[in-house]
Amino acid sequence: MPAVVGERMMHVLLIKHRATTTQLAEALDVPTERIFAALRDAEALGYIQDSGKPRLGWAITEDGVRYAQRRVDQTSADGKAVISTRYEVFRELNGELKKLCTDWQTRDPATNGAAEFSDRLGPIDDRIQRILAEIRPLADHFADYGARFARARTKFESGVEGYLTGVLVDSYHNIWFECHECFLITLGRSRSNEESGSPQ
Repeated sequence: MPAVVGERMMHVLLIKHRATTTQLAEALDVPTERIFAALRDAEALGYIQDSGKPRLGWAITEDGVRYAQRRVDQTSADGKAVISTRYEVFRELNGELKKLCTDWQTRDPATNGAAEFSDRLGPIDDRIQRILAEIRPLADHFADYGARFARARTKFESGVEGYLTGVLVDSYHNIWFECHECFLITLGRSRSNEESGSPQ
């Protein structure tokens, strides 16, 4: 398995659980030919399984989860302490992004264009980019999120509206959900406990 592409690909599958070749290529900004080669190598190692259905793609196996989780587990205790403090800022931004996405989905397209929402997305993206820049040296499994957010923002601001909340593309909302999950697995927390207010 090509080292760099394979490691990055396995992290995406750890978070997504399953993905198509096209989805992986877009998320990693890598040609589909290289993704396909990495998928075949990972399949040979027993890390992923082909669903046999193009729209469902590839699913990570238990061995694959263990392999990908090792990269997450390399984060030091000091690194996790820093990530924990930055996560609290992320949670504040989470509310802002949720409100932005809800407003976008319930807008009147005739009176509310993308420009207004681009203006609101900009400050959120600027702040998450600063958070990720601080985290990346401490936990390299966060490395791809900044570039993914930047690509989604650029596409949305250029008029490709699906890149804010679209389901079938690497949209800002989809990336945000995955980044949130990455924080949780790094810190050993669960989304259900967080939402219920239960202790970790």
